[in-house]
Amino acid sequence: MNKLKIYSLLLLTALFSVACNDDDEINPGSYAFHAEMEAAMDKMEQAMDSVEMTMDPDVDFARMMIPHHQGSIDMSNIVLKYAKHEEMKQLARKFKEGDSESQARLRSFLDAHGDPVPTAGPEFMQEMEQAMMKMNQTMRAYNMSNDPDYDFAEIMTHHHQGAIDMSQIELKHGKDEPALDEARMIIEHQQEDIIELGEFRNEHGQPK
Repeated sequence: MNKLKIYSLLLLTALFSVACNDDDEINPGSYAFHAEMEAAMDKMEQAMDSVEMTMDPDVDFARMMIPHHQGSIDMSNIVLKYAKHEEMKQLARKFKEGDSESQARLRSFLDAHGDPVPTAGPEFMQEMEQAMMKMNQTMRAYNMSNDPDYDFAEIMTHHHQGAIDMSQIELKHGKDEPALDEARMIIEHQQEDIIELGEFRNEHGQPK
């Protein structure tokens, strides 16, 4: 294990300790959940950062959304291992299915599109970078608790908002109708998901 991984694990442990009161019963499985979620976020962030921007808004949007969706799929797989509530497991399965289908449509679009056609100015890249930064910062700012279900609901709310923000940027700058249609579907579905995640948090209650 390299120094960076050791540091990350120590940081997760410290954040978890701060989030829990001394009287809380700490579930050892929460440490594993936190570490796996952190690794999934790192993987997604690195994959999105590695996308070479072409200044073709439709192509760049599709290429960015594929690893973004993969982050959702990976984190959904993680929570399915640790979740205690069947309602959350059902939401995770829904996210996996919807994001996998969107990935397939985006790949088909890229295959059919051909070479990128740069049409965007620097504003497009700046807005996409800001949307990614906002998503990554809000996901990582959340202090993990002792409740994987609630933590997943919080993190995925920020993750989904990132997809909505990037889709809105595509609608502003994009030109190819299949990509624009996908952006509209992403906004619609992810907004519905955010509502369901909020309802779960309200019903479930904040971890004590």
